[in-house]
Amino acid sequence: MTARPDIDQDVMASALAWHASLERDDADWDGYIRWLEADPLHREAMDAVSLVAAAVDDHRVEIGNLLPTQTPREQPRKPFARIFAYTGGGTAAGIALMVALPIFRVSEPVRTYSAQAARSRSVELADGVRVTLSPASAIVVRGRDAKRIELSRGEAFFDVRHDPERSLTVTAGAYTISDIGTRFSVNLAGPAFRVGVAEGRISVASPNSGQPIQVAAGYQLMGSDSGLELSPVAPAEIGSWRSGRLAYSDAPLNLVLADIARYSHQRVEVDPSLENTHFSGILVIGDGSKLAEDLATVIGARLRAEGDGVRIGAATSR
Repeated sequence: MTARPDIDQDVMASALAWHASLERDDADWDGYIRWLEADPLHREAMDAVSLVAAAVDDHRVEIGNLLPTQTPREQPRKPFARIFAYTGGGTAAGIALMVALPIFRVSEPVRTYSAQAARSRSVELADGVRVTLSPASAIVVRGRDAKRIELSRGEAFFDVRHDPERSLTVTAGAYTISDIGTRFSVNLAGPAFRVGVAEGRISVASPNSGQPIQVAAGYQLMGSDSGLELSPVAPAEIGSWRSGRLAYSDAPLNLVLADIARYSHQRVEVDPSLENTHFSGILVIGDGSKLAEDLATVIGARLRAEGDGVRIGAATSR
């Protein structure tokens, strides 16, 4: 894989610079996320740089033999950083040079795992990473070591064996989760995002946070167009869908409705008057057909059929 020809040199140079800067302890994750989301080509450029970096890391011995000898005090930590320095700190020509070498003619494995509409699915990845997908959900896994995972839709529960040497990242929309060993669930529904931690601790970077937010066990972080909110949650509620229950603690109603739509296999909409409503409670999944009705009953709303789906609206005043 190489960068698309319509990605110009300035974008590739920026991608190289960001890739190098993110290795530092004081990395500007907020600035990186803003840059990444500013243009779809930025993400493609980062994917291309990450691909080459992974190939470099896989062939560090061969690369070391190709590069000029440096004194010990000049040697960066990784072969990729050495090539970055020799190519002038981030020109597209540097990428072209690296990709042109025969040892880089490898493709990064990209695997997509999805769950059917009627059932969840468990996936065993490399290095002790287990992912359980809720129905109609999907993840994209990049690299043989499964260190970069994207939740492309729905919800997934991650069970990650503790390994201090691992640098696992999970992206969900504009959010980036970093983890070294924990159990957590991530839910993405349009602009609505929720991550809850059952064990351990994670770090979440997003455009709405100046610094990455630390989320410990027993807490959830919810994001929306209006900002971020960190709140306590019972660890038993995190990933409760695996045992047939949808548990929510002050969750945005649009996130709840997205879950109901996935489980009931129908379109679920809400009147504008309820769009900003939050919901706390437990819904029994069953076959999914009663979820919308049960939610309407609990929040005192009315449910009506509309086209190929249902609409939840404010109860009619008497």
